[in-house]
Amino acid sequence: MQGQFTGHGESLRGLFMTDSTVIRFLEVSKVYPHPAGEVVALDGISLSVEKGEFIAVMGPSGSGKSTLMNLIGCLDTPTSGELIIKGRNVKDLNDDELTFIRRDNIGFIFQQFNLFPLLTVRENIEFPMILKCSTDEACINRPLELVKAVDLPVNTFERRPNELSGGQQQRVAIARALANNPDILLCDEPTGNLDSKTGTGIMELLTKMNKQGTTVIIVTHDLNLARYAERIVEIRDGKII
Repeated sequence: MQGQFTGHGESLRGLFMTDSTVIRFLEVSKVYPHPAGEVVALDGISLSVEKGEFIAVMGPSGSGKSTLMNLIGCLDTPTSGELIIKGRNVKDLNDDELTFIRRDNIGFIFQQFNLFPLLTVRENIEFPMILKCSTDEACINRPLELVKAVDLPVNTFERRPNELSGGQQQRVAIARALANNPDILLCDEPTGNLDSKTGTGIMELLTKMNKQGTTVIIVTHDLNLARYAERIVEIRDGKII
């Protein structure tokens, strides 16, 4: 799929919400206090994301990309404006409720993989399931199902991260992100530490997840990666341009 840059109509698109809208920003700003003066990371953005979209977020360093992702991931909250995730306004939620949204609706894939070095592949995948999943058969079998789904050899199941290649570690990270069947997959430079061949394999895997109904949002500086997306959102100086 070829990504398309959003234009000035994006601010209008953010004003409307349908039954399939999973993320909605309406005039959202995020301001951080600083001794030298306030830092405006996001400046009144409006944006909506529909279920099953594949979106790339692009922009130079300091443009607000990471802040946008942190807000979508409920790791931070807006200073002003409305942010609605899965029909719930985050300003109305307490810390526990935000934690439940992260646990139940959002999967995170990081550039640095962020796997637990002392845990095996199986244990890394099981980790996000601990607070949600019971000991029923479906939960017990899910880590192995996910290893197969992300095309990891079964013989890696009991290995630790330092026994895997970079591409294999990223596949484990993707499997872990999918452990609780999230509606939204947030990917921060998901191929940044991989060679081009392995990176292509990871992007094809994310495309496969998207075609199965997962909403995928990636942050990247690489236009070649962004072209996998259906839509490109470009941010500069805290604004969608």
